[in-house]
Amino acid sequence: MTAGLTLPVVLLCGLWPFGGSSRGERLQDVVTIGELEGRQLEMPAAAPVHADTRDALEQYRRFLELPEADPELQREALRRLGDLSLSIGELESLENPDYAKSMAFHRDAIRVYEHWLASNLNDTRADRVLYQLARAYDSAGDTELALAVLSRLVTHYPDSTFMDEARFRQGELFFSQQDFNAAGDAFAAVVLNHPDSSYFQQSLYKYAWSQFKLGEYDRSTVAFLDLLQLRLRAAAPAAGENSDAGRLASMTRPERELVDDTLRALSLTFAFLDGPDSINAWLDLRQGDSAWLLYTRLGELYREQERYLDAAGSYGAFVARDALHPYAPAASTTRIEAYQDGRFPGLVLEGKQEFVAAYGLDAPYWSAHEPGARPDVVNALKAHLSDLAVHDHALAQESGLAADYARAADWYRRYLAYFPADPESAQRSFLLGEILTESGDYSGATEFYERAAYAYPGYERAAEAGYAGLLASTARLAQLQGSAHATWQKVQWQRGLRFATFFPMHPQATAVLTDTAEQYFSAGQLMPALRVSGQLLTSVSVGSLEQRKVAWTVVAHSHFDLGHYPRAERAYQELRALGGGPTLNGTELDERLAAAIYRQAEAAEAAGANDEAVMNYLRVAVAAPAAAAGANAQYDAATLLLRAEDWNGAIEVLTAFQRAYPAHRFNDDIVAKLAIAYQSSGQTLAAANEYERVSNLQSMSGEGRQEALWKSAELYEQAGDIGPARAAWQRYVERYPYPVSESIEVQQRLADLARRMQDENSRRDWLRKIIASDSLAAAERNDRTRTLAARATLELAEPRRAAFAAVKLTAPLADTLKLKRNLMEAALKAYDDAASYGVAEITTVATYQVADLYFQLGNDLLDSERPAGLNADELEQYELLLEEQAFPFEEKAIELFEVNTTRALAGVYDEWVARSYERLATLIPARYAKTEKAENYVSAIY
Repeated sequence: MTAGLTLPVVLLCGLWPFGGSSRGERLQDVVTIGELEGRQLEMPAAAPVHADTRDALEQYRRFLELPEADPELQREALRRLGDLSLSIGELESLENPDYAKSMAFHRDAIRVYEHWLASNLNDTRADRVLYQLARAYDSAGDTELALAVLSRLVTHYPDSTFMDEARFRQGELFFSQQDFNAAGDAFAAVVLNHPDSSYFQQSLYKYAWSQFKLGEYDRSTVAFLDLLQLRLRAAAPAAGENSDAGRLASMTRPERELVDDTLRALSLTFAFLDGPDSINAWLDLRQGDSAWLLYTRLGELYREQERYLDAAGSYGAFVARDALHPYAPAASTTRIEAYQDGRFPGLVLEGKQEFVAAYGLDAPYWSAHEPGARPDVVNALKAHLSDLAVHDHALAQESGLAADYARAADWYRRYLAYFPADPESAQRSFLLGEILTESGDYSGATEFYERAAYAYPGYERAAEAGYAGLLASTARLAQLQGSAHATWQKVQWQRGLRFATFFPMHPQATAVLTDTAEQYFSAGQLMPALRVSGQLLTSVSVGSLEQRKVAWTVVAHSHFDLGHYPRAERAYQELRALGGGPTLNGTELDERLAAAIYRQAEAAEAAGANDEAVMNYLRVAVAAPAAAAGANAQYDAATLLLRAEDWNGAIEVLTAFQRAYPAHRFNDDIVAKLAIAYQSSGQTLAAANEYERVSNLQSMSGEGRQEALWKSAELYEQAGDIGPARAAWQRYVERYPYPVSESIEVQQRLADLARRMQDENSRRDWLRKIIASDSLAAAERNDRTRTLAARATLELAEPRRAAFAAVKLTAPLADTLKLKRNLMEAALKAYDDAASYGVAEITTVATYQVADLYFQLGNDLLDSERPAGLNADELEQYELLLEEQAFPFEEKAIELFEVNTTRALAGVYDEWVARSYERLATLIPARYAKTEKAENYVSAIY
């Protein structure tokens, strides 16, 4: 296998444009020399070979088997077959560690391309096919053949669009074979002939390395410097930083790696020559090269080689060349690091002192620079000041000399003067306090200890500093007398309270915090009260039980007053777990807890979160059973459930309320709400019961009770429970006789229910009441009441008609005829009363029945029992007499039937009018038995 095959397949795919990138790939998509020499690229996993790609491959094969196919299409299909085979092979090689399968596709592609070229070498696409063939050979691991094909392409197709890339690939393959002369020529061809090619910079880079490998350092240096300038100029600097560092920062990873390798190659070259002096010489000859990058990268190389003094010399040479360069301070810092790496402590200390002198914030350097824009310099200054202070502090502790203490204190003071708000200043202030304490300056020590403790939130030694400040202040107090002592004593108390507030772990802090929390709350300063109480409760030194009770009381009341009801609830719960507070326990504590939960429910309700509101309302009685608010909360929960039409949920809550609070003032309203809930949920009988209860509630308005009783009766009736329905309707009539129209309607319903129960006596009673109510209605009387009264009167006439019909005329005729005539008069009176209401539908019935009574009497006379003992003549005379007596009745009946039929002309045609026509057709067939004419006549009416 050739040298090229020692490279990972992933890398080879990255090198060929069709192995994972487009032909127009840019510099950032190409591997660097560092990758070639020392590592593999991490490439994304290849996309799977889609089934449609294999299908396309098979389609092309079938197409090529067609003898009648167009030759041009066959050539194109053959070329596409090669492309697809190569593509599938490359994807298979990435997916499958066993390359046998992928190699089969590569070999197929090679055979196809070779076949195509054998007969189409002059085709305009031949250069592309050669390029693909080279790619296939290289993918199959045959570097020599790949080079041979590329040579054919370069030689025979000098104008090919693939020329620049082909020359570049030649160079790559020669380079991988370590044929640096040939590689250099190939890369040079791209650099000289294709300045606009996307492979220009890559070729320049590889050309430089080829010359470096050949030991042609001047040529490689020129090429590397040209490439470095090109890349730096092409890079867009980071926002607000127009510098080489900014350009480096803006580069992509591949771009940055290319520049890094270029700089390393240059550093190796300069190290082979005269080090920093070589850089000076080149910079004197060329314009625009980056001195900072060249000197510092040479310094880095020296440090890697452990040539620390040389490294320091390189950094120093850069500072000496351009002392005002933005990164001169960074070079100075790196110079110090080189001394440290070389273990030259004296030079390190000297370098740090020189750095502070040159870049202290009061130094001339900052007249040309803005400290805020140079955090790197500022941070280095901080570090060097700290190191110098620590060094001299240790020296002072060892020597005990005032001068050493003063020098150490000066470094700390300079740090604090330069960086008063810096977080690291807290530690510097603490250390300065230590130095001043050791030197006997307690007043100064107190100042800087307290500054460390309170001026820098988050300082990890703040508590230690605060306590040290108290000790230093106490020592200073012992030195004072008189008024000075008194004044200092007041400040000392303030310091103690401040310390206890900030650092609750101190043994005496809890007592101070407890008192402070109470004072804040009493003054209405709720947030400070919460903060102090919270510190007490979360402190390691939690204090006594009574102190915790006070703290929880303050926390609970403060959160409640601030509207933080969930937090207030938790605090009241904590307080109850402790047995209550000094002034808050038992029922009062329950009431406060209930109020906190109740407020949460109200807030949720106001926000439209009804489920949450219901949950919180129901929690009130559970969390605080002794609280009076529990009933209100449960009531509100039920109201919300009703509003949300959660009828079953509302019923559950309402019935629970009745069980829990049987004597509560809300109970009447609960009954009303239950009635609505039962009705809405379809529990008709339960709703009827509740409405009946509502109708008896004195707390309800009269109208409300009336409506509830009506609803109760309706629901009983709807549920099929007739007994309670009748009782409810009867109570309604008794309680609410007015308005009369409504009362009569109820009486009618009672009459109808009596019939359903087969209680005819009760029905007749209610019919009589309907008639009586209508007669007394006066101005309230209307068509409906008259109609119902007329119907009732008509129905009550029926028994009288039946009584008349039941009497048979027997001998002696005078006796039974008198009885029958009396019964007839009573029936006629009843029907006349019914007709007197003037209701058409009743009048037709009454008229028909009266006519029928007359007709029936006439028939009954004719059918009456004959006296015994009559001879034939007497019997004949008797028959004639009966006919004479019966005839007027029949005539009267006909007259009345005809009266009924005349109503058809007025638009009244009902069953009884029709039946009147039928009777007349029997009685007077000559006039009324003509069916067709009768029908036409009736039709004419309408």
